[in-house]
Amino acid sequence: MLSLPESDSLFTDPIEPLQEPRPTTTHQPDPHIMAAPFTVHSFSGEPGDDVQLGEFLKMFCCFTMYARITENRSIIKSFGDHLKYGSPADEWFGELNTTASIWKDVEKAFLECFPPVEKAKRMETELERELCELRLKVEDLGKKEKYAGEDVYTHVIFAEKALSLVKQAKIHTGSNSIWKVRDELPDIIRQKVKETYSSWTKFCAAIKGVKMAHIQDGVKKYQTEKDEKEKVEAAIAGLHRAQQQQQCRQPPPTVPLSPMSNANNVMQSMTIRNA
Repeated sequence: MLSLPESDSLFTDPIEPLQEPRPTTTHQPDPHIMAAPFTVHSFSGEPGDDVQLGEFLKMFCCFTMYARITENRSIIKSFGDHLKYGSPADEWFGELNTTASIWKDVEKAFLECFPPVEKAKRMETELERELCELRLKVEDLGKKEKYAGEDVYTHVIFAEKALSLVKQAKIHTGSNSIWKVRDELPDIIRQKVKETYSSWTKFCAAIKGVKMAHIQDGVKKYQTEKDEKEKVEAAIAGLHRAQQQQQCRQPPPTVPLSPMSNANNVMQSMTIRNA
């Protein structure tokens, strides 16, 4: 039997001792620098730019506050970075001396060079006409729709839209045209909302305050009456069709011959016999 010397070993390479893993280091972001959860679209200053001046300045101010940019030099530099490259606004900023400027002075000069365009406002008569054209269908009562990012009942949405229009028209403290809007409401709502409220605010609050139990009962009753009416109308229409089909099957009535026609027939038969 083959044997190895005691000094010999099957493994000639020395076994290295196990090393403990080195701790990994991760980069810790600066807590004072935060990424904004929104996008500030670049402003160009061109007439056809879709980015509105007021919205741009508002979003830029939100960006500096969220990113905690407080030094004037950093705010001004960031403002220049948000102007569209090669645009009139970018060229204006490049010619501006911002060495010793503060942000408020830069903002003032910016508004002087690119003044905001006045938005066309709807007249009170237009708002009141739109108000009177608002409609709330019976079929939509008791349902929910998205409004301001929330699921809201349709009668509440109607009241909110009406209240928004009267506030824009600055007539919400009065009662002008309340009766017109109430007359177009479904009977289910009119049962709980009167037309003698002293202001639109109270009128709209009354619409929103209609209980869902009353609306659900009213809609159920309306649907039952509607179904019965449709059945009656369908039955009447069926009778009319049956009568028309029966009339089409009957032969046309015979027309009695006149005395002159009888005489002509006798003369024709005599002529044939003589021949």
